[in-house]
Amino acid sequence: MRFGFIVALLSGLLGTAHASEREATLCGALRERLVFQLWSAHTPSPEPERVSAHPDISLTEFETGDGRVLRGYRFAATDDRIEGLDPRGYLLVTMGNAMIADQVIGEFREFAAAGYDVYIYDYRGYGLSEGRRRIGAIIQDYGEIIGQLDEDYARGLLYGMSLGGLVMMNAIGNGAPFHAAVIDSAPSRLSDRGCPERIDPVAQFPLDRPERLLVITGDRDTVLDEGMTGPLRETAQRAGARTTRSDQLGHPFMDGTQAHALRLRLIREHLLGR
Repeated sequence: MRFGFIVALLSGLLGTAHASEREATLCGALRERLVFQLWSAHTPSPEPERVSAHPDISLTEFETGDGRVLRGYRFAATDDRIEGLDPRGYLLVTMGNAMIADQVIGEFREFAAAGYDVYIYDYRGYGLSEGRRRIGAIIQDYGEIIGQLDEDYARGLLYGMSLGGLVMMNAIGNGAPFHAAVIDSAPSRLSDRGCPERIDPVAQFPLDRPERLLVITGDRDTVLDEGMTGPLRETAQRAGARTTRSDQLGHPFMDGTQAHALRLRLIREHLLGR
């Protein structure tokens, strides 16, 4: 039995010929696979019943350039229910690792009420989405998603938290169109963990109109501490972006009620201007 387990584990870590070229590793063949294997162990199973009773939340899909289907949820803008009246724009959310879409989509009801369609997808290889968990592939996926949403909507808002902040910073650094973005408690670098420097969030500057970007960090963050998040905030500030460092905030969506409310207010004020 132990031999069978080892064979199964190595098979999962080393991959198979069915992986797409996009799903090649960037951060060391074994290291990246092992890290995602460990991270994914903490990911909950999908629970569609969390959102199934909400009339404005529905399943949505996106097919990537390499043929993987990413699945998640769309929280429809309130105005979208009025015939002939289009949403003002979209909000795309990229989550932290070990999170899935049905956990957090309901938290963005204020954006839907403000007239924005909210989209949250499970990363490839997580939850309801197809594919293998690879950081390079995930970054490419979101460049494509933003490109498609930009064609469909007049205004684009972006929010990336934790690992999702790294993903979103890469999309922004690669020229993805947007009107306002918030990067919340993201690692400043992954190059110190064997990844190429080109995907480090601190490497994505300078930006066109950096004031459209807000970087948030929290002193109570026990997942990514100041040593990991601070350099990105400082780089963003020097580049002319907006920054907030709060002694009340922990890691996104792991805060107590008051700190969570503060975080949502900071995000809302920057993205919606109020």
